[in-house]
Amino acid sequence: MSVQVVLGDRGVEVNISGWTAVTNLRKTIQIPYASIEEVQSGNFKFPWTAVKRTGIASPRYKAGVFIIEGKKYFLSYHDACKVVILDLKGFEFDKVVIESDNPEQLANHILLRRASHKS
Repeated sequence: MSVQVVLGDRGVEVNISGWTAVTNLRKTIQIPYASIEEVQSGNFKFPWTAVKRTGIASPRYKAGVFIIEGKKYFLSYHDACKVVILDLKGFEFDKVVIESDNPEQLANHILLRRASHKS
């Protein structure tokens, strides 16, 4: 997999590797818990109107920066049914969509960490 998610003390760190890192010219995305408005797990429907800024868009793999309905997304997934979707505010991206072997568990861990940092 081309991304690894690390839940740190202050936020979510998305470590990017492989062609995803090469085509996006970056190796990490640091997302503060305060920037996370909503966390969902499940399916992501990639619209045919999406505009690729950087990255890879093939029928079997989406990775990179895309503009979708005027919002900036970072995507990295093979299986659109096994993703975590982060809705962000005041951040470089409006949404981050990343694949996980266990998206429900990852989403719950992010929600717990985010809640503990709001207090």
